[in-house]
Amino acid sequence: MDLNLNDKRIVGDTELFKNFQEEYDKNINFLESFSSLIFFSGRIISFFKDGKMYTVNTVLLDNAIQTLKSIKMCCSIGSFADANTLIRKLRDDLILYVYILDVTNKRKAFVEEDLKNIKTENVDEFVDTVLNIRFNPVVTDDEKAVGAWLSNTVEELPHSIRMKKLSFENYMKFLRQNENIVKILDDYKLQGYWETLRNKLNNYVHNNGIQFTSHNLIKEHSQSLDVYLKNINVRTSYIITFFLVLVIMTEAALISSSDMIDYLDCGMEPPEGCQYEIAPFIQDFIDNEVVKIHPELKLFLKDNNNYGMRIN
Repeated sequence: MDLNLNDKRIVGDTELFKNFQEEYDKNINFLESFSSLIFFSGRIISFFKDGKMYTVNTVLLDNAIQTLKSIKMCCSIGSFADANTLIRKLRDDLILYVYILDVTNKRKAFVEEDLKNIKTENVDEFVDTVLNIRFNPVVTDDEKAVGAWLSNTVEELPHSIRMKKLSFENYMKFLRQNENIVKILDDYKLQGYWETLRNKLNNYVHNNGIQFTSHNLIKEHSQSLDVYLKNINVRTSYIITFFLVLVIMTEAALISSSDMIDYLDCGMEPPEGCQYEIAPFIQDFIDNEVVKIHPELKLFLKDNNNYGMRIN
């Protein structure tokens, strides 16, 4: 008698996983489209520190796409504890991206007095005064943290800045300086689930009990497989949706459609206000996903985004 009871089938072979994957891949497709939109827009976001310029590119978004693929792979072999641990990484990396955007936007790169003294009466005076603009020597701890991250010198930061500023808690604390973000978290009841999600993910990261360890050993015949898969979809979708909401509140120009670039590339005059149109896939995501976390949030984003982007 053959006593080998090992079943070579894995979670990824099940019909439940195939259904899960169809929904899950929408998150990957969205971030891939968003990263491409930013890259091809030609928009340069620069951070100045110590006389040097650093570019805020899409590396964190591309990294998040790879993390999403890793999460799916973990799910396919029944490693749901690992999948949830990676979901916390996904959350931290995407919120770090928004934090970097916000710190960069608020950074006063040059001495304001020098900017006020720019003379425009004639070309020589203009060039003279521009060449004498000084970089702002005052750098906050948040700006030091972002500058170090962008220049790969995080290990050189003082321990207090490295540990306190480059943390999810500080990212959210900094972002909450924006009154509109506070309104979204409080008035639209998002803070509650955000906190619940934080606790759930921390339990996996810190392995807080045998139940969380056992979630890394799920087989394809588990009666709760559907629940494990649904939880992954709910958590990742919520994080990516909330990430988009924060982007719209801090740097809404990033969701602009490619229409203006397309017109210019074709040698045509862009229609007036073209720069305020948003990419169709962004509109679809708002219509299908943002409204799920609160039905009135779409209207708030439409009325309060910081570039007056036309959300329909």
